Amino acid sequence: MPVLRFHPHHGENIRLLEDRVVSFRESSFAHGISFSEKPLLPMEIFLIEIEKNERGWSGHLRIGLTQHDPNNYFGLPQYALPDLANMGMNKSWIFAVTKSHNRVYDENGIDNPKPYRSILGDGDFVLMYQGLFHRSILRALPRLQASDLADGSGLANHSPDSGYSEYSDDVLPTDVGSRIGILYMIKDDMAEMHFILNGEDQGPCAKDIPYKSGPLYAVVDVYGTTKQVRIIQLSCIGTLQNACRDSILKCIKKSCIGQLPIPKKLKQYLRYETA
Repeated sequence: MPVLRFHPHHGENIRLLEDRVVSFRESSFAHGISFSEKPLLPMEIFLIEIEKNERGWSGHLRIGLTQHDPNNYFGLPQYALPDLANMGMNKSWIFAVTKSHNRVYDENGIDNPKPYRSILGDGDFVLMYQGLFHRSILRALPRLQASDLADGSGLANHSPDSGYSEYSDDVLPTDVGSRIGILYMIKDDMAEMHFILNGEDQGPCAKDIPYKSGPLYAVVDVYGTTKQVRIIQLSCIGTLQNACRDSILKCIKKSCIGQLPIPKKLKQYLRYETA
């Protein structure tokens, strides 16, 4: 899989590091907007990890999707919310991360009589556009304590039998180590955006996104207490289905998929639509 990077067009207080994989806000609490280098495909997770926080500010990271093309190098506002979200008509869908209450569905609500079914599934492995990968890569890294460090090297000193886990359930969504993802899935003629927080699908935080109106870029606002984030590269096992779809789409325009003599479900798969 190609390496995911941030786009070179970003807020005036942002400095991109490590070949544009890390977004660092140098000063203030604003002007921290960054974009994905390329638009996302349906069911492609854009995953970041909070690497540094800075005390003294209020508010935290914002993340979402936008159809504002960073390749146009348009003037950027101070904030993703509400400024970027209010630029143009229905062109940005942005979510503010909080310490709690990030879930956007109610399993026991009147409007949802059935238990919510996560788009990540229930198993240890997750199948997305990028391929098959272990769910643990979506989860937060543990906060290391002084007793966990070996000889000051910064490496955790745990034996395989100590019960230590590679991920942590006690990291708050806004803490260092928290992993936050965004993706969209197609439903009929629209798309809905899902927010993934430390390995858990928080539900569709935006619906009726007109994905046919233009490419959807990930947008990250390194805002408030959030100081630095890193794009997490997913180590995936590619599927034969995805390889076949990629090969077919290299030979035919998406507008011609409807003319193919294949079953409806295969046409939906080629269009990245959910059956």
